[in-house]
Amino acid sequence: MNKKVITYLGILCVICPVFYFLSIRAGGLQGGSVFVMGLMWVPTLAAICTKLIYDHSLKGIGWKIKGWKQMGFAYILPLLSCILVYGCTWLTGLGGCAPMEIGQLLIMATLGLFLSMITAIGEEIGWRGFLLTELRATLSYKKINFAIGIIWYLYHMPLIIFSNYNNGNKFTSALCFFVMVMAMTIVANTLCMEANSMWPSIVLHSSHNLFVQSIFDKMTINDSHTQYITSEFGVGLALCYTATTIFILYRRKYAKKSEN
Repeated sequence: MNKKVITYLGILCVICPVFYFLSIRAGGLQGGSVFVMGLMWVPTLAAICTKLIYDHSLKGIGWKIKGWKQMGFAYILPLLSCILVYGCTWLTGLGGCAPMEIGQLLIMATLGLFLSMITAIGEEIGWRGFLLTELRATLSYKKINFAIGIIWYLYHMPLIIFSNYNNGNKFTSALCFFVMVMAMTIVANTLCMEANSMWPSIVLHSSHNLFVQSIFDKMTINDSHTQYITSEFGVGLALCYTATTIFILYRRKYAKKSEN
């Protein structure tokens, strides 16, 4: 692991605990939302500091907006996953549905995406703009996905354990979230590598937060077992993203065979 990555992780380890403490003390995702937003921008702050220390420049992070095909896929994936998971939950009676008005849904699904980017981009400049770029120079595809997935997961763990960022059962929340994040990492990393840009991951992260947290979670009336299926801490999205990962890995393997 190179000095840049070690420095980057060191900055995260110094600054993140401050925002964990402030967020948890203020009430987690509800009362501490301002501090949670600050936490989501720490990866970018760490990336900028590291780049300036070693490169004296912010070039090479993948700022250029490109990869429109990958961005389209990144936007659609969370939406289709939510339709499948939440739709099945509503239809089977495992959870109720309080539908939004069509106009409100359309506004949120379009303009809401850009509002969602305000926080998602703070993480993705760090994870995919900086960290993915640096690790690609020294690690294999599998090791890159594993490393970034573990870092991304551990970054969320204090809020899952010590705040209300869970489904009420911290063990199952941590388990399902782990599967989902590791699968999302492979999807995001692969799309960014294909596009040679961090923007597909920004769209994926923004779309996920928008459709899961701001739309489908809010339209769902929870029964005693609903959140074990829905939300970021249920088995539904974990399985959907895992299935997508299998497809992406198969497609990548097939593409390599075709090249040979």
